[in-house]
Amino acid sequence: MVASDCWDTAEYSCQVFTAAAADLPLLSELAHERVEALAQACSRQRPDSEVNSLDDPQLMSPLLSAVVRAGLRAAQFSGGLVPGRTQRPVAAVATSAGDQLIETPPRADLDLMPIASAWAADWIAEEYSQTFATGCLVNFDGNIAARGTPPPCGWQIHLEDGQPSSRAHQPIPLWSGGMASATSPAPTASLVSDPNHAPRSWRSVTVAAPSCERAKAAAMAALALGDAAPRWLTQRGLAARLVHTGGITVQTHGWTD
Repeated sequence: MVASDCWDTAEYSCQVFTAAAADLPLLSELAHERVEALAQACSRQRPDSEVNSLDDPQLMSPLLSAVVRAGLRAAQFSGGLVPGRTQRPVAAVATSAGDQLIETPPRADLDLMPIASAWAADWIAEEYSQTFATGCLVNFDGNIAARGTPPPCGWQIHLEDGQPSSRAHQPIPLWSGGMASATSPAPTASLVSDPNHAPRSWRSVTVAAPSCERAKAAAMAALALGDAAPRWLTQRGLAARLVHTGGITVQTHGWTD
């Protein structure tokens, strides 16, 4: 029997689902603790967060260092298409080996939260499934990670991407891995009137991948790629659903609808 819990704060929303109802309090407690720790490390909305007060990158906490590495992986995977900016420069971070430094470009700052939320969904789901040997799904601000044994019909994901077709409202089964979306902001009047501003190709892009972190990076990169996105996603073997600004839906190979 699947059990679930959800909560919202001013900064984020979170849903957790477990295939073992008796373990729901354990999953909820784990998710609350991990999400709060992430916000304390990475939130731009908290003046006292670590990322807002960091002066020496070599003194990063292990959590912030792990999130920065996730941002660097996203930038590398996307060929720099996924933007990376924060208020403060990050000169170097420790790798997982602990004794090697990755140098980022001068004054390069990482915008942590888009990738951090996806990375955290993977982190929570992986820790819970390994600790309690139970299938679970974590939805952190729309970034979804599934681990362990799923329900018999898979985790049923209801995708709301603005597509008027009734098919868009049918649940999509997710068995394992991650799913994440990226959406284009509404164009401002100044951008619409700017002849040098390229028109948006995609209203939204949703990607399924082996991890939520990879799905988020791919979705963000696809928005930046415009019309080249379907081919780029297909070349990387990623199933995706792209909704054009004109309302047309494009799906890459492997997307289940």
